[in-house]
Amino acid sequence: MPTDTATEAIPATHHHPTSKSTHTSRHLERAQVVWQRALELDALERQDLFAVALELLRTAHHHPTAMAHALTLGRNQLRSDADNLDVRGGVDILKRTLAFLGVKPIVNDAARGRRAR
Repeated sequence: MPTDTATEAIPATHHHPTSKSTHTSRHLERAQVVWQRALELDALERQDLFAVALELLRTAHHHPTAMAHALTLGRNQLRSDADNLDVRGGVDILKRTLAFLGVKPIVNDAARGRRAR
């Protein structure tokens, strides 16, 4: 039986929207779940970009816009805590994944600010 190396490279977790916050009944947005998964994936030592992209795309239910929104969430968090290496790693992994998938950046992203004219 052939195996899929992309799914073997990253430990699969069964994410439920509230998997990280069991103490609250608040339902997380898809982008928040993707952001949490990006933080988990960044903590892994060996990262195959294809496998990471596949895992994040699956977590986003195959919606790259949810991944782009997750990147915005991460950037906003990074602005408030620029020294947090975990957050920086999550942002980096999402940026690399979105670039790998060919997703164009969001114009006038609130976290990036507007360019001076």
